[in-house]
Amino acid sequence: MSGVEPDAILRRLRGGLVVSCQAPPGDPLHGATFMAAMARAAVLGGAVGIRADGPADVQAVRQAVDVPVIGLWKQGAEGVYITPTVDHARAVAEAGAEIVAIDATGRPRPDRSTVPEVVAGLRRTHRCLVMADVSTLEEGAAAAAAGADLVATTLSGYTAYSRQRSGPDLELVAALAARVGVPVVAEGRIATPREARAALNAGAWTVVVGGAITRPQLIAARFVAALRARPDEAARS
Repeated sequence: MSGVEPDAILRRLRGGLVVSCQAPPGDPLHGATFMAAMARAAVLGGAVGIRADGPADVQAVRQAVDVPVIGLWKQGAEGVYITPTVDHARAVAEAGAEIVAIDATGRPRPDRSTVPEVVAGLRRTHRCLVMADVSTLEEGAAAAAAGADLVATTLSGYTAYSRQRSGPDLELVAALAARVGVPVVAEGRIATPREARAALNAGAWTVVVGGAITRPQLIAARFVAALRARPDEAARS
């Protein structure tokens, strides 16, 4: 989709489902070939976009589907690890992502850069959109002011100071939609179609769903837990 205007990319995402196709090392589906196949399956089901991790997976997914690709690059598992530096962001864009997702929380980055510096640094070399993964309303507003094209609720509950809950943070979705002038992406712990619909109702431009669709072991575990539950517990699930 190289050469597609940014506004056209955003229009393709509006009101639709983005499927996050990610499998970390050790997962049975880890690897670009598996993630490209997962992306094709998601698009056949109606997904309007794919979120993928790492240049190899981004490139494979980009070649496999004709929908916008949101790329990121996870480095480690603590602190700022989602596309932490401008070099990581550039590598993801170079792999073919039309949208590059970065951690836009207020936590210190490994190279001590700031969110505005990462956004500006990426824009100097690549013509792509930037999606800010945030955990609070204040972080989302700051990211939009720094030039992010989309703001996502991805990290709500994953920073010590953000709202902690088992389900999606629809309050943050609504607050961001009322505050920022860029599209709001609902992402994080969305487990059911009903929750995805509720996110759109709360003001989300698009909804990202990952493990509930693309992690077979998690899906199987939910069924197993229901079968093992006492009859009265199963009736409430």
